[in-house]
Amino acid sequence: MSDPTTPIAVVLQASGPNSLGIIRSLAREGVPVMATDHDPRAMGLRSRYSKKAVLADPVTSPDRFIDELSVLGGSLAARGVLFPTHDEAIEVIGPHEQRLSQWFDMPWSRWDHLRPYLDKSAQHAAARRIGFPVPATVEPHDESDVRAAAGQLRFPVILKPRVDPAGFKRAFGRQVLEAADADELLAQWHRAEQHRPQVCEVIPGDDDALWTLGSYRDAAGTPLASFTGRKLRQWPPHFGTARAAEAWWDPGLARRCHALLDEMGFHGISQVEVKRDPRDGRDYLIEVNPRSWLWISLATEVGVNLPLAAYLDATGNPRTWPEGHRSDVRWVISAKHLPASAGEVRRGRWGRRAAAQTLRPPLVDGVMSISDPMPGIVQVGRMARRRAS
Repeated sequence: MSDPTTPIAVVLQASGPNSLGIIRSLAREGVPVMATDHDPRAMGLRSRYSKKAVLADPVTSPDRFIDELSVLGGSLAARGVLFPTHDEAIEVIGPHEQRLSQWFDMPWSRWDHLRPYLDKSAQHAAARRIGFPVPATVEPHDESDVRAAAGQLRFPVILKPRVDPAGFKRAFGRQVLEAADADELLAQWHRAEQHRPQVCEVIPGDDDALWTLGSYRDAAGTPLASFTGRKLRQWPPHFGTARAAEAWWDPGLARRCHALLDEMGFHGISQVEVKRDPRDGRDYLIEVNPRSWLWISLATEVGVNLPLAAYLDATGNPRTWPEGHRSDVRWVISAKHLPASAGEVRRGRWGRRAAAQTLRPPLVDGVMSISDPMPGIVQVGRMARRRAS
């Protein structure tokens, strides 16, 4: 790490467990890391494994973000390798990738190829072309289409944004909106119309039916590293983000999801999330995230270091990880999972035994770390202040 010519990994929007997973996975392998965020209190900026830089928010100040990222690139002694943690950074960088390529390597698909697949409609179209199951879905253009959709789909349904998902999440505090009947669907449509939402049937099953392929694929589409696992519990339950997950190697799932990524011509780190339908046992596409995801550190824990695979490939030293990895290893965000689970058990919304199963060792925390304690201390302090307010 003392060699100034060694390329530095630059983690963008280093605000949560996703960024910590990248920072720690790289730094513990001797890779120099810089964490960036618009908030100087961001979790990744508290890690002892990273240098720190405050950049403009790509959501609220996209032009300034690009200018400041360019200045940062010009100040580096060696080229940087970018690691986005959210879609909005990719969307802002995309039109400026030629400018930024003076200073940074970007180990993911070029913008003209990737841009269409940020729309879930294109992801569904690719899945249908190869016979990959997708939930019954309608993409309404106006109120009459919504009323027609109510007669075509089985309730309950969810509305998922096709345009500006970050703005959708800021507006509603969640990733999807739910509708139990036709009247609620129409009301939710009017709330979210500017985001051009898809309307999808809900695949039945609990959170533990949500499975993931996480992988890194090189520019030729060759998988260099692959991981599979499933969520155990989300916050909020059913349509939230993971607070507990489990590594479990499923070669069939990996093969099917790589076929989808082949069809998309995808390069980079990604998460393909599916839901396993108890009615027919098939995996239905939920979405493809063209970047790292919240619990990527679990992949590193079981021997599949996806950030390192991306970094080595970007810097001209590609390495292939053997197929398969340890299973039956769990990951939690304990500061969130423990109080949420206790509350759900107390209210009768989750069984005590099921909750306990998510905490069986071997267990790794996505934030808490003895060797890197400050992010965990900051997280506990923030959650304590929220509960007290």
